[in-house]
Amino acid sequence: MSEDHAYRWEPRCPEEAQLRDLRASEFWRLPELEEEARRIWEELLHQEDLDAAGFLMRYLDVLAEYAGAMAVQERYLSARRDGLRDAVARPVPGAALELDHRSPPPSTTAPDGPEPTSQRFLNVAVVWPLSRSTVPDDRVLAPGQVYELRVDVGALAADSLLAPQATPFPDGLLDHSDDGGRGDWLEVTVLSDDFTVGSRRHAVFLPRVGNSWVCPCDPADRHTCEWVHRGRHLYIPFTTPDEQGPARLRMFVSHRGNQVQTATLTARVGAREGSGGFTTAAVDYTLTAGFAELGDLPERTAAICVGRGPHEMMSVDVHGQGAVTTFWLSEHQVLGALRRARDALLGLHVVRTGKAVLNRLDGNNGKPTGELLDDLATLALLGWDLFLLLARSRPEREALRRVLSRPAEIQVCRQELQNLVYPWGLLYDIPLDSQERPRPCRAGWAEVQRDPMARSCPAEDGHTLNSLCPFGFWGFRHFIEQPPSVRPGKRLRLWAGRRGEAPALTVGRSHSLDRPLMDRHLTALRGHFGHGGVLECDRRDTLRKALTDTAGACVYFYGHGRRPDPATEAPGTTVLEIGHGDRIAPRDLAAWADDCAWERLESAAPLVFLNGCHTVDSDPASWLTLVEAFSGFSASGVVGTEISVDQELANEIGERFWALLLAGEAVGPALHRVRMALLRKGNALGLAYTAYCSAALRLRAAP
Repeated sequence: MSEDHAYRWEPRCPEEAQLRDLRASEFWRLPELEEEARRIWEELLHQEDLDAAGFLMRYLDVLAEYAGAMAVQERYLSARRDGLRDAVARPVPGAALELDHRSPPPSTTAPDGPEPTSQRFLNVAVVWPLSRSTVPDDRVLAPGQVYELRVDVGALAADSLLAPQATPFPDGLLDHSDDGGRGDWLEVTVLSDDFTVGSRRHAVFLPRVGNSWVCPCDPADRHTCEWVHRGRHLYIPFTTPDEQGPARLRMFVSHRGNQVQTATLTARVGAREGSGGFTTAAVDYTLTAGFAELGDLPERTAAICVGRGPHEMMSVDVHGQGAVTTFWLSEHQVLGALRRARDALLGLHVVRTGKAVLNRLDGNNGKPTGELLDDLATLALLGWDLFLLLARSRPEREALRRVLSRPAEIQVCRQELQNLVYPWGLLYDIPLDSQERPRPCRAGWAEVQRDPMARSCPAEDGHTLNSLCPFGFWGFRHFIEQPPSVRPGKRLRLWAGRRGEAPALTVGRSHSLDRPLMDRHLTALRGHFGHGGVLECDRRDTLRKALTDTAGACVYFYGHGRRPDPATEAPGTTVLEIGHGDRIAPRDLAAWADDCAWERLESAAPLVFLNGCHTVDSDPASWLTLVEAFSGFSASGVVGTEISVDQELANEIGERFWALLLAGEAVGPALHRVRMALLRKGNALGLAYTAYCSAALRLRAAP
């Protein structure tokens, strides 16, 4: 039987209403609920002198301290979610709670459905510093004035600027491993070119249930604070610019360097504070909608979020251990940079004489040392220009170097519908004078020969103007991952292939390639994939059947990347060609995926390698449309070339890459080893390959 308790006031917060319901249920009598936790909650339900924040802090304090309270509440919420919302929830007869006080309490994931406390949201408001009262969204902000951002994650706040288009915070995908399993530490960073904002990263603790809080505790240790030490909101001061007009800032919420959610806030600054403003905010990126377990992802050193700004500008927000800054590039600048990068890479590879195209590489796919230094000097000058294009001022460049001077794992996140790409691997951050010849860094080149996995120069502190060191290139120093977009609720893949199956390779091959070279290449691949096997496809119908019915862990396109036919194919895309001219456009892949059972695609999650060879197009269309199309096949990732490469070089890169993955390497380290192996014999074209996937992606191995 449940007891009926009368309360003289309305619940001060959703958690109070939930605790009242729990008190009225038979879960309240379960022996697993500690007596002390029961006593504190009972007193809390009748304590009138607390506001909502005070109630919430004491309520969450019990959940953090008592494993039985956490477990009982989880069982109670589970019962409500299972269809007992309209009745008093009761425990299943004879079902005991199994508690292990030595291990973290069980997870409370956010359910789907209309339960009012089942979802949590990022809340953002602008407040006056002294009163902490909310600044109305129709208020013009005064110039040169200090305001504060009020930030929390929890129940949707009515005055949150994000409330009109609220996007749930993906808290159910966190791993709840912080503070002994009681929740998750989040980092909040704010960047702005308009407002003056401190660059410090702010720590916020999100418990398994309820609202986030701030406290003086070290995120690396357990909580030692009491509820009276905790603040309901994070307050971040910012100063408005002296100039009138719209001003913008970006907010990032991350977990161990991985982006969780970002939001953009825009406000109007006038001559004085008053009516007529338009402060707005919107969530513009939720990367972790595709993560099944965020805790499985490796920690990232820095994150780059690429989005669309006003006037079709590309915004590039960079932050690491402390915010860096926001950079702005026009679409024309981005496309120009990509075209210059591809032209430079292609120029290292081939030379045109009339209609003939001559390969500049020797029979070992390398070059003499002198020619390699010339190639690297050409790329370094381009890379320095790309670096200056991104970071125009000295403070911006110093901020980037401060975060990324050492080998790093960089996550490049694209906002939805953002199809512009930047040649990140070619960026070169050692200053160069265009009128002087760069001087080779002997220590850096010696390190390349000494260590096939080297990522830093032992003499980097000695780099001065015009130092030419391979580790000045981001592509030789960092692991750069560009995850593809994924459907909500699906994971960013860390494994390719089905459990318990040996990796198999599906090859889409072209008959217009050199046949002896192709035969030798396929023979080598059959040796690598001896257990899983190699399935060759040279017609559209056989390839479609392979992709939809029998695809293994690996899909390999060994052939041409063609421009679209303007009469029949969508412009701005790359079209794959196999067999005797069979063409496969991104829209074809989308149609094939729609005609296949999702479960079959999900179980394979293949890694796709687009090794376009022999076509010497100086301005090829971006692979990005194909990357998105293969995401429709639940591909775990796509690796492709920014230029078309000679068949012999494509063979070597393909064989090295697949062999490393089959040996257990992840994509990021494997691609780096391929780049370094080529560099050691005088070839810089490893920088032409880009991975659109997690750098930690691996192939599943047979048991």
